[in-house]
Amino acid sequence: MARPRKYSKQFLKKLAKEFDEYIENTEIPIPAEFAYQHNVYHQFFYDHDEFSALLKKARSKKMAQLERLALEGKINVTMAIFSLKQLGWTEKKNVDLQGSLTFRVVDRDGR
Repeated sequence: MARPRKYSKQFLKKLAKEFDEYIENTEIPIPAEFAYQHNVYHQFFYDHDEFSALLKKARSKKMAQLERLALEGKINVTMAIFSLKQLGWTEKKNVDLQGSLTFRVVDRDGR
């Protein structure tokens, strides 16, 4: 297995600045897209603490935008739901059972 690449603090700082600009200027920020555009793996951001706050910022904006645009009918609702589920959203189903149960005690002979 190859050794992980070492990145200079200058490179990390520059990339963080560009990532922040990407988040601000993109309607629905997608960290994997930014990673691809900058020739780094998506996991790269999770492996470097410098990007923790930016990932949270991107995630928050993405969730808000997906929800808003789906509610406004500007994007495909099914795709929005799929994306939001990838971000941790879940569907909650409540089952309400009403009725009564009757128990009868019987002896060994079934009487």
